[in-house]
Amino acid sequence: MPIETIQRTVRRYGAILYVYYRTSLQTEMEYRADFFGRLLASFLDLLTTIGALAITFSYTDTLQGWSFSQAMVLLAVYYLMDGLIEVFIGQNMRQIAAQVRDGTFDFVLMKPANSQFTASLRMLNISRAARIIVGIGLTVHTVFSLSVEIGPVTAVRFAVALAAGMSIVYSIWLFLVTLTFWFVRVDNIEQIVWQAFEAGRYPVEIFPRHLRGFLTYVIPIAFIITVPAQALVGRLGPGSVLTAVMIGSALFALASAFWRVGIRNYTGASA
Repeated sequence: MPIETIQRTVRRYGAILYVYYRTSLQTEMEYRADFFGRLLASFLDLLTTIGALAITFSYTDTLQGWSFSQAMVLLAVYYLMDGLIEVFIGQNMRQIAAQVRDGTFDFVLMKPANSQFTASLRMLNISRAARIIVGIGLTVHTVFSLSVEIGPVTAVRFAVALAAGMSIVYSIWLFLVTLTFWFVRVDNIEQIVWQAFEAGRYPVEIFPRHLRGFLTYVIPIAFIITVPAQALVGRLGPGSVLTAVMIGSALFALASAFWRVGIRNYTGASA
């Protein structure tokens, strides 16, 4: 594909995304109190989780090679990833399932843009940004407490690992939502994934070997949270980053292909 064509496509979809996000932001600003309420709830949840970690580390100095400060970095990445998922992905995916059920998904297909792009990226859930703020604040605090030197290499590895983790989450959720084209409800399946995601608060090494394998290769929670945290504290080599990128790219390609199959099987509201 010529570079000029790629540039035009990127500019076009960038402009569409700008309009979508500006509209979402204007809508969300009508409910500012909700944002501050969620921010308070996130802080309370954080205090509860830190308390549980503190109790655990009161009996040991390390947990499978993770110190208390390093486990706090992992917790910070968990909150950051949770916030990013809810702000950019969650509301869109739930909306897809609802629109397929009530037949209004037809309007998505009528838009002159890629249906996957339009359906999965058109809304921002700003009220959930409170988790991102908590995650960033905790990350800065714990990194300084560890006296970790964040050089260019560390920063790039962390950013790439975080992007790969987002791609993995997006792909898994898109795959589950695509099942809506054949089944009426997939809400319970989503809950299974979220329960597994909750395990990401803790180092994946602490789980039994069989469960560790499940959280690494079946539902790759390790690559969503543990790997970015390892990159941030300097415990991650370039090979692991490359593996995370490969898994994220492969899952994205598979989910997109499955989405196209689902679209071909969508009968519309008039059926």
